[in-house]
Amino acid sequence: MKRNYLIILLTGLLLGCQEIDRFPLDQLSEGTFWNNQQDAVQAINGVYNILAHGQMYNGFFLQSDGLSANAMSAFTFSGYLEISENIGWDPSSSVPTNFWGKSYEGVVRANQVITNVPGIQMDEALKSRILGEAHFLRALFYFHLANLWGDVPLILEIQTVGEEAQVSRDPKGQVISQVLADLEYAKANLPTRSEYSSSEIGRASREAAHGLKSRVHLYQEEWADVISEVNAVTQLGYGLVPMEEWPNQFLPQGNNNTTESIFEVQFLGFTGSNTGSNFNSIGLPNAPGFGNIGLYPTHHLANSFEEGDPRKNWTIIFPLEEFAGFLFDPEQVDQNFLATGLLRKKGAIPQENIGGEGDQNAVVIRYAEMLLNLAEAENELNGPAAAAPHVNRIRNRVGLEDLPQSLGQEEMREAIRKERRLELAFEGHQYFDLLRYGPEALRISMEEISGEIPGHDRIFEPRVMRWPLPQREVDVNPNLLPQNPGW
Repeated sequence: MKRNYLIILLTGLLLGCQEIDRFPLDQLSEGTFWNNQQDAVQAINGVYNILAHGQMYNGFFLQSDGLSANAMSAFTFSGYLEISENIGWDPSSSVPTNFWGKSYEGVVRANQVITNVPGIQMDEALKSRILGEAHFLRALFYFHLANLWGDVPLILEIQTVGEEAQVSRDPKGQVISQVLADLEYAKANLPTRSEYSSSEIGRASREAAHGLKSRVHLYQEEWADVISEVNAVTQLGYGLVPMEEWPNQFLPQGNNNTTESIFEVQFLGFTGSNTGSNFNSIGLPNAPGFGNIGLYPTHHLANSFEEGDPRKNWTIIFPLEEFAGFLFDPEQVDQNFLATGLLRKKGAIPQENIGGEGDQNAVVIRYAEMLLNLAEAENELNGPAAAAPHVNRIRNRVGLEDLPQSLGQEEMREAIRKERRLELAFEGHQYFDLLRYGPEALRISMEEISGEIPGHDRIFEPRVMRWPLPQREVDVNPNLLPQNPGW
């Protein structure tokens, strides 16, 4: 089933990318594109294509766990080590520059769809859906930009090259307001996942808009809205997969897109056409054909799991464990390629010679996150007794006992944060959670693993709470100044 719909979807993604890129962004017109229904479909597919880039969900969000206490990013050439240690990165560094550029490429493509598709004579239901998808994707791009940089340019229309060079930054609050407005539009115009045909699975759905909106409200501490959005997802039929299926949610053998999954970035591997995921290439150094992109779990993460928690061994490969046909022996690995003596198992296909041709998807939103969002909101709004049932569902699913009933609000807050860290490890949440928790949380996370790897201390400074504006962008457009504090 998966291969059928992914061939259709990803072929569309590639065609969409090629068709859009054929013309300068300021010269798309009715005479060159935007003439018919096929153009509209190819254009929205081109927006999805951005998500599958290495600077987005094919690398960055997995690598972001290396900016927390969850993992160590070992190689300086990747750019993540410098950020994690706060040494040697600046406005010219590659990771911020590339993520900013790829995010705004997505925004530009979404704006093209939102501006041009309404004028195409085509099936009205499909038109409505495509516009809903474009608003959802634009919201996703802007949400990440606002979380990393704060104030960013809010561009909602097609611009000429000259206009692009004149934009200034808008307040973060205004950007988040637009994100919420885009998600409201998406909720009103997107079908539910059950209403999509099997060939269209992977597109944004109504429940994906509810799910992302719950996350946005969570980050803004708008607790009642979090509860409302999560309840809407629940009413649309989502739940947790059984315990034995937990690790397969992140693997093609679990068929991806499970009843727990709300939105995934789709990958089709083994084609030789760069349509596969890189997750097996990131940090499996002595497995044949897996590559060495250097992201390794820390012992701090491993030791945070409770005794008997199966997620520990579903998330991490330990020494002398056999995986994908090889015996992991740290003594046989060049230590330049292995920083912590542990390897990541979660989301890695147990098969040799995959490299960048994996067909496991990137899970962006799933129901376990919804329950943790709900637990956090209930704790802040109504206290620990209201929060406990939701976090206990996460724990009970993997055979752990309920949290103690005696927990106060602060103790429950810490318990929920720990559960988020363990349940959602290597899914692109932990670093962003630390940023929203505040400077003290990020400082502790940076410093508590400083002694784990000799020569790799992590230094906290207040400036790291906001990424530097890319120098490349500032050179072209000085209106983006002033630079974020400390940079």
